[in-house]
Amino acid sequence: MSNIAGYIKVQKDLKKMIIKGIYNQGDILPSENKLSVQYSLSRMTIRNALKNLENEGLIYRKKGKGSFVGSTGKSFKLLSRRGFTEIMKGKEIEIDTIFVRKPKTGKWKKNFYWELSDSELSAGCISFSRIRKIEDKPVMVEDACVSNIDLPNFCTTPFINNSLFDTLLINYDIEITGINQKFRAISASKELAKRLDLKKGDPVLEIVRKLSTSRPELYIYSFAYCNTDDFTIET
Repeated sequence: MSNIAGYIKVQKDLKKMIIKGIYNQGDILPSENKLSVQYSLSRMTIRNALKNLENEGLIYRKKGKGSFVGSTGKSFKLLSRRGFTEIMKGKEIEIDTIFVRKPKTGKWKKNFYWELSDSELSAGCISFSRIRKIEDKPVMVEDACVSNIDLPNFCTTPFINNSLFDTLLINYDIEITGINQKFRAISASKELAKRLDLKKGDPVLEIVRKLSTSRPELYIYSFAYCNTDDFTIET
C-alpha cells in the first residue's frame, strides 16, 4: 500500500466511523502508533490523515493527549465543500433537518442555472428540498439536484443522518472533491420568508453551488438561502 493510498484509506475509514457514530463528540481516536500498526503505515502517513481530518473540522488534537472528535462554536463554515451535518457534528447545539420535498426523479428544469452535459441531461436528476434548523430556528432553505447517474434506491432509502454527503459516502462510496459557488444578498420572497421565519423583504444570503464528486459526471447542484441573524457563516 503506497503512502498516498494509505493516508486516503485511513482518512476515509475514520471519517465513516465518525459519521456512523462509532466515534462521537469528545471520543478519543486510536493513537498514531495503534493506527500505524493497524494499517501497516508509517506514523507520518497516519499523521497526514489525521491532519486532513483536523483541517475538515471533524477532529481536534491536544498535544500529548491525542485526537478527539468534534468541536464547538456558533460560527459555521457553510460555504465549504463539507455538508451541513458534517459541519455541525460535535457542536454542543441542537440541529434538525426537515424535508419539504423528499427526493424524486425527474427531468432537469429548462434554462437550468448551470450548464449540463449530455450525459446529465439524458440521465435526468434527483431533486429535493430541505429546511435546516439550529436550536429550532430555521437558518437555511436548500433546494438540491443530483445527477441521476448510477444511484440505485436513492429515492427510497432514508438519508443517513439526514445528510446527502453522509449518504453518498456510506452507501455509494462517493466523496465531494470540489466546489464552485456564487453568493449574493437578496430580499426574501413571501414563501422564503415563511420558511425562514422572516418578514417578506428581509435580507437573505443566497448561495448557488456546483459540487464535483469522486465519480466522474456526477455533480450536486445546490441553491441555498440562509438567515444569518443569529449565526455567522464562513467560507
